[in-house]
Amino acid sequence: MTVWKTQNKRRPGAYINVIGKGNNQLNAEIGRTLLPINTQLNWGAKGIIKLNAESNFLATLGHDINDPELQTLREVLKGANTVLLLNNNDGEKALVNDESLPWVFTAKYPGTIGNNLHVSVEKKDDQVTVSTLFNTKMVDQQMISTSRPEDLMANDYIDVKLTDRSVPSNAGSTASDDTKDANKTPIVGSQGSNLLDNLKSDVTVNLTGGVTNPEPISDLLTDALETESYDVATTAGFAIGDEIHKQLVAEIKHLRDDIGIKVRGVIPAIGGGANYEGISQVANGVILNDGTQLSATVAAGFFAGASSSADAAKSLTYVEYPDAVSAYPKFNNDRTIQALEKGQIVFTTKRNETVIIEQDINSLTSFTETKPVFFGKNRVVRTMDTVVRNTEETYENMFIGKVTNDEAGRNLYKANRVSYLQGLADGGVITNFSEDDISVEPGNDRDSIVVNLAITPLDSMEKLYMTMVVQ
Repeated sequence: MTVWKTQNKRRPGAYINVIGKGNNQLNAEIGRTLLPINTQLNWGAKGIIKLNAESNFLATLGHDINDPELQTLREVLKGANTVLLLNNNDGEKALVNDESLPWVFTAKYPGTIGNNLHVSVEKKDDQVTVSTLFNTKMVDQQMISTSRPEDLMANDYIDVKLTDRSVPSNAGSTASDDTKDANKTPIVGSQGSNLLDNLKSDVTVNLTGGVTNPEPISDLLTDALETESYDVATTAGFAIGDEIHKQLVAEIKHLRDDIGIKVRGVIPAIGGGANYEGISQVANGVILNDGTQLSATVAAGFFAGASSSADAAKSLTYVEYPDAVSAYPKFNNDRTIQALEKGQIVFTTKRNETVIIEQDINSLTSFTETKPVFFGKNRVVRTMDTVVRNTEETYENMFIGKVTNDEAGRNLYKANRVSYLQGLADGGVITNFSEDDISVEPGNDRDSIVVNLAITPLDSMEKLYMTMVVQ
């Protein structure tokens, strides 16, 4: 799906323009956040790692969720249902190939964290207990017979492979070609069993040789932004002056304006501002109840996660920041107004020591006839994006190549859209909708249609003006 200027598209698809009409004066898969990692993890698969609050962070990222390396991820997960973490880890995997054992142990992922892995083999009678330790923490334990080393399985931290030491000494004259293949599981015979039978004492081996050669995160980001399915992308956690923020802004603009993919971005407030309805900028941070001070760039992660989880009927204005007791720094009234006028997200401390999002806005501050003032409100933008996404998905899944482009077919499509939009009106997302607000006409080509639609998005209550007369 992309935008259109003239009816000259070659590819089948939905081509949708979104413009506003109004006063220009200033008076999904929902919940998925794309987050490039801002610290070097030295562990984990390169590329996208899908995470939620229940994920095994130690196994997938090499760090506990409370470790400093995952601070930004922790804040994003306070608001997001799913985080697509972009990991730039690459390099060499740690391993160990001890002559006294029938296995080679190789770290699941490259990086120096693999050097913190150890394997302990303890023998009792005709059984051995094989334990995998991450530093001093046992993360996996298996019990197998000394006669069946092939029963040892890989786990979340290491891969296990039988070695030639597991092949009987006379196997060379009878083994098949598959058995000789180093990538195949070798036949296990009496000599292989003897390695475990003959253990005289417990054995602990250490994986070594893990090396981190990270990929530049900026090289991975553009591809991830264009190929992954997400609602909001954020560069939370990166230093204010890092060029990755400008890279995200440019790519979000390209995706929304040139390709028609309605995703949004969240960055810390940077010099010059973004001045774009698809980008929100965070002006300040928070202090958590344990005293941790989070800068604006880290706290931007929470807003990004919450923004990805908010639907078209929800505003984040006055939504509380979990575990926060104070804005950091606190803005006075004048500075708060100044930040809002710059299109910035402000965290504000309330009198009960809770912290709230002052107003759910984006960075658009230059309003025009086609981008009027309400384009600066995120709930309105979410509504527009929701309609565009649903229109695209419905057209591609139910109409392209399936419905004839005649009056009956066009009426069928119109009926579908009227039903959907009436549902939004009933749900308090848009208002004053009637079927006269949408027309579906034949396009210039036999396989094209032209749709014109007018909607009025609703916003949430934000300002109360009251006069009380006391007599």
